[in-house]
Amino acid sequence: MKQVDRFKKLPDNARIQAMGNLFKYNDRLTWDIGVRIDNSTRQALKFSQLPYLSRQVVLNQTVAAIPPGFPVEFILPDNTLWQLATVKDCGLVKFKAGDEQSQYCFMFESEGKTIYLPQLELARALFFTNNYFANAALVSNALDFEFDVEHNPSSDDEEFPLDVLINALPTTNCPKILFDNEGFRYLLAWVLLDSDVKSSFESIYKYFSQELIKTNKFKRWTFRFDPPQLKGVKTSARGWKSPDENLWFINRIEALENLSFPDIADIGYFHPNFSENKPSSSKGTGGTYPQLPTQREIDEESDGSSDSESALIFCDATLINFNNSPRTRKVYAKAKAKSAGKEDEEKPSTLSPQVSTDDSNSRGDIPRATVDGLGDQTDNAHLYLNKFDSFFKMLEILEKEYGVKQSKPVVRKLPEIGRSKSHLLTTDSSPRCIAIVRIEYQREGYFLLEVDTSDRRASIATKVISARALQPIGLLRDFIPEIERRLLSNQFSWPKKYFDELVGEVNHKSIPHQQSKNKGSLSEEEVKRWAVRYLSIGKR
Repeated sequence: MKQVDRFKKLPDNARIQAMGNLFKYNDRLTWDIGVRIDNSTRQALKFSQLPYLSRQVVLNQTVAAIPPGFPVEFILPDNTLWQLATVKDCGLVKFKAGDEQSQYCFMFESEGKTIYLPQLELARALFFTNNYFANAALVSNALDFEFDVEHNPSSDDEEFPLDVLINALPTTNCPKILFDNEGFRYLLAWVLLDSDVKSSFESIYKYFSQELIKTNKFKRWTFRFDPPQLKGVKTSARGWKSPDENLWFINRIEALENLSFPDIADIGYFHPNFSENKPSSSKGTGGTYPQLPTQREIDEESDGSSDSESALIFCDATLINFNNSPRTRKVYAKAKAKSAGKEDEEKPSTLSPQVSTDDSNSRGDIPRATVDGLGDQTDNAHLYLNKFDSFFKMLEILEKEYGVKQSKPVVRKLPEIGRSKSHLLTTDSSPRCIAIVRIEYQREGYFLLEVDTSDRRASIATKVISARALQPIGLLRDFIPEIERRLLSNQFSWPKKYFDELVGEVNHKSIPHQQSKNKGSLSEEEVKRWAVRYLSIGKR
């Protein structure tokens, strides 16, 4: 993956060779971490930039680059079988300068391999995929001061009653923009609601406060923590290996699958700066996060300003997957009107081309940035079937009254394309989904593609595709990712030219939604009228 954002004072294609201790000069407010870069004399970056930082990662890429090393997959054993070790103990890392060789690792056996996993890299993959958690980890009881967890809160939402409400307190430094990422909502709930995971996160500060070494000029610390129980978690990574492939040193974790999540069904999130956008009946063209120019510079030294809105920037994602997938949504205290296609008016339209990854403070003079490096792969699209209630009722009428046969629906979360927010519902930032159903009518097969527009962000008709026309060129599932990409990149409308080229102009059509007299779902009579219009799908 080619990273767009640049580190201001690093050269092109700067490869990280080694990671060292955390340290802070006594006249500074923020913490640095030792790094060694193969074509630079720079020996430190900010700890808040950790979402970007792993051994052999290439920063300031001018071309897409795969980090050196070899791919490996392994299953994490019970934590009681892990041993404490250092980089030096492994013997595969040849870089000797700085504090690299003394950094702590976990060492364990998995499927015949001996794995050396740097503790900082595991913590990065679990917690530090955003700079908010990196900053909070070095503050005593930060999460308790910034969040309040309310169990079984009162709610007037019959469709989405809450089991837990996570309140970001007025004292929080957590940027509200992170809550648009469902993966972050899962991660935050995982840390706050699982006592083992929270203890793991808090152990970072425990060791930090106990083992901190102080001198007249600076403070320093060798990172370590107590991991949560991770037995059975599948890990995909890159690293160095011995000639017989029995010994591995992990440079970067790329994915964690089957993380254990508490048995909770519905979670709400409140932030004091949330402002609800009322849905608009007119068609919008979609908005984006408050963004900087195409290429931004991350200042390795400057602090964030307290006078500016946090911008969102992205780094190479670490993928996660939880074994339980609750529904999540944002909860609002106030609402305001939203005009079609426009973003939150509280956000600035332009921002400085330079940003800081540190929390804002009085010394800061450039906008702070929120780093998002988390890719959520939790399979939870089935949770949003209720968003298609009227659509499925219409299909049920077609089946019962007109002999239309239908397959089991497939529901997919629409992907994030670029920096558009079209893949999220504007009402609560829950995922926008697409339902795909195959039907048969009068001996002909058709695929129906229905997009969730329950937030009334736009009016998009149901797309109908002839199964006969599609059959010679392949399976629909092979084309769905490209259809989704074009849908979200095409001002939230079906890509007609693409369908014309795919199956022919006469082999696809759009059936507009039935209009409703009342706000909300369609009445029974309106659903029936919608169903009748589908009986014309075979007519040219």
